[in-house]
Amino acid sequence: MNYVFDIDGTLTPARLPIEQEFKKFFLKWIKGKNVYLITGSDYAKSVEQVGKDVLEAVTACFNTAGNICHKNGKVIYKNDWNAPSELVAMLEVFLKTSKYPIRAGRHLEHRIGMLNFSIIGRNCTREQRKDYNIFDANVHEREKFCKIIMETFPDIEATVGGQISIDIYALGMNKAQIIKHIDGPIYFYGDKTKKGENDYAIASKLTSPPNKVFTVKNWQETQNILKKFD
Repeated sequence: MNYVFDIDGTLTPARLPIEQEFKKFFLKWIKGKNVYLITGSDYAKSVEQVGKDVLEAVTACFNTAGNICHKNGKVIYKNDWNAPSELVAMLEVFLKTSKYPIRAGRHLEHRIGMLNFSIIGRNCTREQRKDYNIFDANVHEREKFCKIIMETFPDIEATVGGQISIDIYALGMNKAQIIKHIDGPIYFYGDKTKKGENDYAIASKLTSPPNKVFTVKNWQETQNILKKFD
């Protein structure tokens, strides 16, 4: 069996480091198992969130929606993709016309194989992050932006990621791409498995037994599930 975990919101609080007691439990739990991590963030952010000890203990870590893979800290492969200038121009329009009032900075983040976009910006505080997430839950701004992007650019995918952002990549270069790099059945754990969210692509391909998808609300729920497989 292979175990695949999203990081943000599944193993850690949103954008924050893993809780130390859970980290101790997780490091012990993964021993002797095939465990993979998959996240939209880059490797540096994964180090910040779960630590090098976890990243080197797992079988491999797939970053930026699976567009780069690290094993024991070394790059195994990476997919290059540059967002077209027309897409960037569209995102700039979104940034100017959104009714959400705060702009904290770092709204566009170019990552390996993908582009991350946020109206409030990645420089926002935790409270601002929560506030935007509440705003978006009411008006579904990110869902609307994703729909516009994909209708305008048929060869591009856009999904809701985390609390404040949109993940954008070439069609098919989403988290589901890692399945071809894993031999055997998969148990997947993620917090964004609904259609339009950034775990949906991989979760939707793992619905047939012996594969299984666990949709969690937070790391505590992940831990409770893992205790059953200890």
